[in-house]
Amino acid sequence: MDEWKETEKDIDCIVLCAEYVDGLNLRDHLKKKDFTVSMTFIEKFLSEMLSFFHDMENHGVQHGDLHGGNILVEDRTALLGSEPHAFRVTDFGVASATSDARFKDDYEQLALLLRELLQKINYQQLSTRDRFVYNFLKDEFLARYLCERDVTREPLARQTRELYNILVGINNEFEKRLENAAQSRLLTPFDYSSCEQIGESHSLFKALYSDCFLGLERIQSRNNLVLTGPRGCGKSMVFKSLSLRHCYLVENDEPSSIQYIGIYYQCYDLYSAFPRYRTPERQDAHDIPMHYLTATIMIEMLETLEMWALRYFKDVFKKLENRVSSQIWDIMGLKKPQVPGVNTFKEICSRLQEQRLKARNKQRFIHDHKVTIGCYFGPDVLLDVSKVLMSNFSFLHNRPFYFFIDDYSIPKVSLALQKNLNRLLMQRSANAFFKLSTESPVSYVRSDIDGKAYVEGREFELLNLGLVYLCAKTEDIGRFIQDIFLRRFDAITGYPVQNLDQLIGSYSPPSHNDVALIIRKGEKPELWGKQILYELCSGDIFYIIRLVGTMVSRVGDKEGLSDNTVVPKIKKSIQGKAIRDEAGNFLNSLRGIEGGERLAEVVTAFGNVAHSYLKFRNSKNEKNQPPYLASRIEPLEELKLNPEAQKVYDDLLRYSLFIEDPRGKSRRGKVVPRLYLRRCLLPHFNLTFSKRDSISLENREIEHLLLNPGEFENRRRLKGLKEETIEDTDETMRKLPFPKEEA
Repeated sequence: MDEWKETEKDIDCIVLCAEYVDGLNLRDHLKKKDFTVSMTFIEKFLSEMLSFFHDMENHGVQHGDLHGGNILVEDRTALLGSEPHAFRVTDFGVASATSDARFKDDYEQLALLLRELLQKINYQQLSTRDRFVYNFLKDEFLARYLCERDVTREPLARQTRELYNILVGINNEFEKRLENAAQSRLLTPFDYSSCEQIGESHSLFKALYSDCFLGLERIQSRNNLVLTGPRGCGKSMVFKSLSLRHCYLVENDEPSSIQYIGIYYQCYDLYSAFPRYRTPERQDAHDIPMHYLTATIMIEMLETLEMWALRYFKDVFKKLENRVSSQIWDIMGLKKPQVPGVNTFKEICSRLQEQRLKARNKQRFIHDHKVTIGCYFGPDVLLDVSKVLMSNFSFLHNRPFYFFIDDYSIPKVSLALQKNLNRLLMQRSANAFFKLSTESPVSYVRSDIDGKAYVEGREFELLNLGLVYLCAKTEDIGRFIQDIFLRRFDAITGYPVQNLDQLIGSYSPPSHNDVALIIRKGEKPELWGKQILYELCSGDIFYIIRLVGTMVSRVGDKEGLSDNTVVPKIKKSIQGKAIRDEAGNFLNSLRGIEGGERLAEVVTAFGNVAHSYLKFRNSKNEKNQPPYLASRIEPLEELKLNPEAQKVYDDLLRYSLFIEDPRGKSRRGKVVPRLYLRRCLLPHFNLTFSKRDSISLENREIEHLLLNPGEFENRRRLKGLKEETIEDTDETMRKLPFPKEEA
């Protein structure tokens, strides 16, 4: 450009220079007739995008409108000694100039592109290595790393450097899996602490799944169910393990043991197809997501049913398949293709795959009134097909369908999308029951787009696993946790411990009052043994597994355990420090999420106030007036919070920082929920595991805690008051004016 300026001095203009890329954009490149998407192409694309994202983060910029039209693919196949393709990104900042002027999330857009590429892969023709990579990208990158925002759930979420290193080292990971495939994929007992990491290894699911799971009986009851609980509590594990496909693959599907036909569906597929869904103005477009979901579930239902029937009821199935298939075609209202074998489950599934793509593609045009929408499945189709199957096949009599819908959570499955699909998923039927798992009691909506409200206890039951653990007997919790670790220790040949007693020991802990007296002396009570694990657990099994793994790593992992002949093999002091450190780390990890700083401040304020009550106040309801052991909030009246406070409250429940117990009853006669501080956080604030006492708060005080946690702590924390001067601390504090009111 400088040379041009020297020769053309009389030209007054601006010169824009850009690198020439010899190729098409990604969208057009994929349409080339001579091009077939390979796993190598996808790996190269993803690695360059992660490198590009890392560079953007270093410069504090975002793209805002990433899609296949502004990613250029440079074809280098004619060059020797070069990668066959390279990628360039264009159109930075154009989102602000478009009609909607909305910046889209770059990671979510990358996830959509990765999903589109994976859908173009012919899985059956892949090599063993490429199948592994395909599943790894689908189950790890697509389902977790790119879409997840919460680092408390997934520490690697959106960490570009770490994800790039994982991708570059994927061959090494494949070799490790091959080495361990003959016995178990576990390298240590603490691998795969969450269901998503296991992927499609059903043998590993079988090895690790415990039928001591608390709440299992209610999950398997013949009712619609909304299952919630802290992240990492095993919702996905139990749903997937109860599916008929899993039972079939691990050969645990004898008809005598199958009481229902479990069909599993993971909602990240739905999220990828309908990201940020909003209810369209066009009423004829409302059924497009319903069409997609129904087609997807029906494929899984028909494929699974056929596999199982051919194993145990082959003659009956072959005799009736033609007639049943014909009835299903009639229910779907689709035109039958003129091909041989049209009345088979396989042909129906083939056409349903096309319907999935049809719905996903049509969704792009729902706001274009020039485009004809057409007809799509309504909420009745899946239920009618279920009825036809049960009425025709004798082996299905009294075996209803259980549809396990996993991770049905706002914001991934948007509120508008839930309202749309609830027309099906909240329906009651004798032939089908819907089991929905969601992150928290505030992560799903109890109504639909037709304005119908769904009432707990009538249309569905709510099972909060956090509350289950609060109410469960210690021996039941212990039985489950011990079984989990027994299975993990057994999965590794020659592991130096066989149970928790050998690893961390067992003892009869002192009473909560005795522990409180130790704390009052300014000392920290001992935290060790398997009994402490039972107390720490709010259902968050992921946390417990990781905690024990941390303890083991601090003594030198497997080698350190082997060298130690003392039982328990991990010292009490190491256990106690790990428990307190992990509680602090969990709280600090909140600060990495949107709004997490406020959440951490609220929890800290409450924890410090509760600790001051333990030190300086006695419980008057007890005969000997022991220390006041509060670890919960008890509202004095029905909660009515302003929108800002309500959002903080919902986030506290969403991340299970408090466990909501709706069975509480205030002193003023209103049934209101009690809020228990998450159990693993109690050691961080030097509190006991007692559930005896509460800190009672009025609405305005709860709002004060949620919006001004620092001021709330200064107002309510006891600072060395003598016990005999405290007549009614709550009422005394309540009469003081709020700082905001003074201003």
